[in-house]
Amino acid sequence: MGKTGRSTNVIQTEMRPVYGDECFTRPAIHAWCEKLANGHKSVVDEEEPGRHVVSMTDATIAAVNSLM
Repeated sequence: MGKTGRSTNVIQTEMRPVYGDECFTRPAIHAWCEKLANGHKSVVDEEEPGRHVVSMTDATIAAVNSLM
């Protein structure tokens, strides 16, 4: 669950109308929730800095952070 107490399903349901087919998967959202709950300050994956993620934009990161 995110900071707001919303489940992964609810977070994705809220994101899907905005991002459509580009919306992050439930497993990705769940992983972010876990990382943020364990002290990470950002949804950016510092462990794989060279990893190319086409749907990760500043707007998407801000949207996910606001839901967490």
